[in-house]
Amino acid sequence: MPTADEIRSAMQDYIKFMCDSDIEGIMSLYANDATVEDPVGAEPKSGREVLREFYAASAPKLEVELTGPIRVAGVECAMPMLAELSLNEDTKLYIDVIDVMKFDAAGKIVSMRAFWDPAETRPTR
Repeated sequence: MPTADEIRSAMQDYIKFMCDSDIEGIMSLYANDATVEDPVGAEPKSGREVLREFYAASAPKLEVELTGPIRVAGVECAMPMLAELSLNEDTKLYIDVIDVMKFDAAGKIVSMRAFWDPAETRPTR
């Protein structure tokens, strides 16, 4: 089982990979059968190619910043973030999000759920 420090390290890597739009780096954190529910309530995405397409479409538009401690309990963690979404050159939005992830015995993410409400986005300016 991954340790709390290993989970925190993976989450730091996730943030770095997201900010760098490093899709292969992001994918390296996920188990083959992982699911992503972003935002919670949306149809979960699963399968490596589906997840790769999801991140290839979303990561280049996002800058994410950790806004509090990464909290680990067993093989799950939650982390609060502020995401800046660039819709175009002139339109950017802030999204307050809490990502909750579950890890397998090998330390790979098997589930990612992003808690945020599209109605609560706000302009950056």
